[in-house]
Amino acid sequence: MENDIVTIYLISFLTFIVVIILIEAAYLLVRGLREEGSVKMNRRLKLLSAGGAHGKEVLNLLRRTDLSSNEIVNHWLSKIPRIKVADRTLEQAGLTISVSRYLLIQLFLIVIITLVLTYGLDFYYLASLIIGIPLGFFLPAIYVSMKRKERLANFTEQLPDTLDYLARSLRAGNPFSASLKGVADEMPDPTGTEFGVCFDEMNYGLELDDALKNLGRRSGSDEMNMFITAVLIQRTTGGNLADVLNRIATVMRARAGVIRDVAILSAEMRVSAYILIGLPFFVAGAMSVFNPGYMTVLFDNPVGQFVILMQLVLMLIGYLIMRRMINFHV
Repeated sequence: MENDIVTIYLISFLTFIVVIILIEAAYLLVRGLREEGSVKMNRRLKLLSAGGAHGKEVLNLLRRTDLSSNEIVNHWLSKIPRIKVADRTLEQAGLTISVSRYLLIQLFLIVIITLVLTYGLDFYYLASLIIGIPLGFFLPAIYVSMKRKERLANFTEQLPDTLDYLARSLRAGNPFSASLKGVADEMPDPTGTEFGVCFDEMNYGLELDDALKNLGRRSGSDEMNMFITAVLIQRTTGGNLADVLNRIATVMRARAGVIRDVAILSAEMRVSAYILIGLPFFVAGAMSVFNPGYMTVLFDNPVGQFVILMQLVLMLIGYLIMRRMINFHV
């Protein structure tokens, strides 16, 4: 009897904690949407905080280093190793949310998925945790990775035209800093935004070398690093920078063409991989529709739930292997 009372109190306490977390998560998400405009207005200062390790003493008063609007949360997050990598990854993806909000979204998904599996599908609590924690953690990470990949593709597409613009501006007699300002004003995001941040850093007193290195770390683009390396070498050895930029733009266009050819040649393998991953879910869904009682043993029996868990793990491993096989680095 006493054990039952303790269990009831424990369940009530855990339910109270979960409800508080959900309310707090919903509040922060709504507040984040309302503050979206102000976040965009301060985007350049936000990017300065994710720029890297160069010129810290110059930008010490100008960097926005907050990982959260709450001082206590920011203090604890700053102690997590490599937390700046997560901040920089969010910036490279073009997302304006803070690291604390990103972690809160992961926690929110973990709680929701675990509750759905436990009370909606009658999974055992341990099995729900084993499935819910990885899903809640990796789903936002996959979304951020996709947005980052999309932004890097935009860099690849825009940089050749950007370098041609810089070359024309230099031939017209403009200094390199003024050419950067022209790119920031004329080119769309993400190229215009990143070059604008680079120009701002130079105005704040940072050396050109450090500003360009920060630009490469923020963008995460191989093409951007090619441009930065060429500029740094030209500053050391001399030469006609406009001609160098035109040649680099030609190389970038040729490289983009090779990447497109590789994507076309590997399209069949990609489709096959997606079919192999999606086929088990399609078959399971079809069987559940045409014969609802056929697969209930997998969901009601602990052994069946363990089998489902192992299948998901093996499918994840297979997906990662196939992804390594069909992704080619050019």
